[in-house]
Formats: sequence, C-alpha cells, structure tokens
Amino acid sequence: MGNSRLLAPAEPPLRAEGRYGSGTVSDIDVLLTTEGTYPFVTGGVSTWAHQLITGLSELQFVVYSVVANTNMAVRYEPPPNLAHIVHVPLWGTEDTAEFNPRPGWIARRLRRPGKRFETEFLPAYAQLVVSVALGEGGPDDLVAALCALSEYAERFSLKLAMRDGRTWRLFRDTLAAHPLFRRLTTYEAIDLARSVYRYLAPLDYPPELPGVVHASAAAFCAIPAVVLRERWGIPFLLSEHGVYYRERLLALGRNDTSSPYRAFLSNFYAAIVAMAYSRADLVAPVARFNASWEMRLGVDEGKIHPMPNGVDPDRFPLVRPAGSGNDPLVLVAMARLERLKDIHTLLRAFSIVRTRIPGVRLEIYGPESDAGYARSCYALAEQLSLGPSCAFKGPTVDVGKALNEGDIAVLSSISEGFPFAAVEALMAGRPMVATEVGGVPEVIQPPYGRLVAPGRPTDLADAICDLAADRRNLARLGELGREAMLESYTLDVFLDGYRALYDEVRTRVRRH
Repeated sequence: MGNSRLLAPAEPPLRAEGRYGSGTVSDIDVLLTTEGTYPFVTGGVSTWAHQLITGLSELQFVVYSVVANTNMAVRYEPPPNLAHIVHVPLWGTEDTAEFNPRPGWIARRLRRPGKRFETEFLPAYAQLVVSVALGEGGPDDLVAALCALSEYAERFSLKLAMRDGRTWRLFRDTLAAHPLFRRLTTYEAIDLARSVYRYLAPLDYPPELPGVVHASAAAFCAIPAVVLRERWGIPFLLSEHGVYYRERLLALGRNDTSSPYRAFLSNFYAAIVAMAYSRADLVAPVARFNASWEMRLGVDEGKIHPMPNGVDPDRFPLVRPAGSGNDPLVLVAMARLERLKDIHTLLRAFSIVRTRIPGVRLEIYGPESDAGYARSCYALAEQLSLGPSCAFKGPTVDVGKALNEGDIAVLSSISEGFPFAAVEALMAGRPMVATEVGGVPEVIQPPYGRLVAPGRPTDLADAICDLAADRRNLARLGELGREAMLESYTLDVFLDGYRALYDEVRTRVRRH
C-alpha cells in the first residue's frame, strides 16, 4: 500500500509540566517505538507489532518507527486504532528535522541559540561522547546528556549545532586523548561523528505524551522512551525479540573497519543498551534465553517478565498432513534473506539431503532484507547446482498455505529471539529441524522437532534425513507439534499477557 496516514502529528495546544519542562498532552494510550521493522519491513517483529495493535483494539496506538532511510513504503494496513505513524529516518535527509514538518516547530528551531550553544549544547554533547565512546560514567550520565540534548533540539537546530566547528573539535580532542581512539584516521573520526548525529535522530522527533511508551528493542528506538520516562515520568515497557547488543557484536565481527572504529561503535551500542535497561520499568523478553542475557547485562531479575509471542491458530489450519501423498518430500523455510538466518548453511545442508532423498525439494519464503547477502545465496545455489529443486519464493501473504505445501520445516539461524517461524510451522502441523539458538529450544521439543548446532550443514542435513526417514510418522509428529503450540502460544494468551503488562507498568510507576 502507499503512505496513507503516514503523517507527523499536528501539535495540540495543551501542554503538561514535567521534570525538565513542558510537553505535549495526547490521548494516546501506547506509543510503540520500533527499529528497522514495523510498519515498513515484514518479519517476526513486525508481525508481533501488528498483532499487538490489532488485537488490543480498545487501546489507541501511535507507532514511532526508526528506520534506515526515507524511501520506505508502509507494508501493513494500519488498524483503526493506529492513530498515525511517525517515520524517523536515520539517513537520507540533509537535516533530520526536514522529515517532521509539524506546525510551528521548525520555526522555533530557526532561532539562534546564542550563548546557549556553549552553556547547554556543548556540555551535554561532551558528556554524550564520554559516555558512548569512552564508556565512562554510566547510564545516568548518558540519560542526563540525552535529555539536555532533546531540550536543545526542541528549541534550536541540532544539525547546525553538530556542524559547528567547536563540536567537531570537542569530538576530535576527546578521542585524541584516549590511547585507542587516537589511532583513528581523520576520515574514520569524521564518519563516527556523522554517525552519532544520525543515530540521535530520535531527538529531532519529539513524540506526544502517551499513557505508556513501549519500545520493541533496547536500541536507538529506546531513546524517545528513555527521554519520556526521565522527563515526564511516562511508564516505560521494553520488549526484546533478539538480544540487540549480541546481534550488534555479531555484525561488528564481520565489519572490515579498524579496531578503534569497531570499538567506538561497540561502546556506543553497549551504552544505549545499558541506558534502556536502566530506565525500563519492566523488561519483557520474548524468550527465557533473552532474560538470561539481560541479567548478565545488569537487568534486575524483578523487572523481567518473559512474554512469548502468539499466533492465531485460524491462520494456520492443518489442511494437508505432513508427509501425505506420494510426491517427493518438500522442505520449507520461512526466513528473510539475511546473514542472521544463515541461508548459506541451509543451502549446503540441502545439497547433502538431495543426495540421500530422491526428488526432495526446498522452498524458501522471505524478502531480500540484505540485497548483497541475497545475491550471495543465489550464487551459492547455482554453485551447488541445486537447479529447480531449490526455489526462492520471495515473501508471501499466506504463510499458512505455504507451510501446508511443505512436509518438514527448517530453520538455520545463527541468532534468534523468539522463533515466530517455528511456532507458525508447528501450528500448521509441520515437524521441524532447527538450530539450537536463542529461544528456539523453548519452542521446539522432541519428538516433533530436532535441534542441531548452528553453522553445521552436515548436522542439519543428518537431522532432516533422520526426521524424513519415517515418512508415515510425519503427520503424527505434526499433530503433536500443533497441540503443543495450542497449549502455550496462541494469540489470545499473548494479548492477555500484554494487557496485564500495561496495567502492571502503570501501577509500578504510580507506586514509585
């Protein structure tokens, strides 16, 4: 669909006094902040968000979506209770403010800051750089810096402040005083300074004051949640699907930049994550695996309330029993073409499987989330001479139908939070082989599933062949998997859980 209702909110006249000043009053129940997902990108987190908003129809939502760039189309039909979407692009604009044309707001930002640049912006920016680059201080210092910068951005241009020569000199001199970062090249330092400005884009999009702010990740989309919590006392619920910090470290490990450059970004991500954890009133990981990481990263166990996702059983009817008929077996994978899904291992495993199971086929459903990686997958399939036995089907709007056309579901990820694809496959009656990562073992159990270590094509192939050896038993295993999903992972259980969490987070804030 097009960008209908993709509007920056008009500014209401009412104001409310908070800890650090005044803010806009709204009648929004939940401000849901997302990053790189809903409503512009399909996938598990986006499905979660759409189900949450649609299912809690009694609540009014605003989606505050932090994404890579401006050139993105809405991929979901907005539910009636979604008031509007705030599109927050990190890149693709000369000034982040130009993408947020709220009446009267830009005019205020054209004021000259005068001495306030030196007395307000520079001290806050200096504290920010020390916190995110050098890892000094702690979450409280970073929160104070971000709140001060958000106040400055409401009145003056953050872009002009960042482009001021004094800002660059402060950034350069701070890094030059550190034994590691003084090894950065001038180009790397400039690129990092530019990245800091872009990652702080949420400060240029001050949201309305909701009843609850709900961040979908301990990431840059948590910045507005932290500011709302600190400045106005808005209850803050943090959900986590994967472990953001772990996934950032995995990505940095594949980065071919210098060690000081990677260290800066690693510190930056760590600081943002620690800040989000410190200010969230409740943390709701979608898997117990995430909770163990959160506690290791300093989250108090009393704040953690695991909340697994759920699916609507009616969308995944058992139309055709797994393994039925006389046609060759079909393996089905619901996965985006990106590195974390490790499609390369899946393809290599399939090249082994097809030497053991005559006529077997592999169908992969999912968008090209990473165009370069997608091309490498196509090239590998050609290199392995998989031919028509392997089909890249692209995204599908009818996941249940696609799953019912397969016999065994496969998941080859190297990182997962809550495995939506696994629940959907099992709900559709497909026994499954998956990698033992993240929350996958919490969903996939014997006898209807097999688990293997990630990144091992031969092990994955062996498990698929082991499951396929007794074709007549696949239907019974599929039914057992569906029964297990109906017991623990339905949409009704999911929605009731979040109703309770919203009530709990409001109660906690009132109590304190």
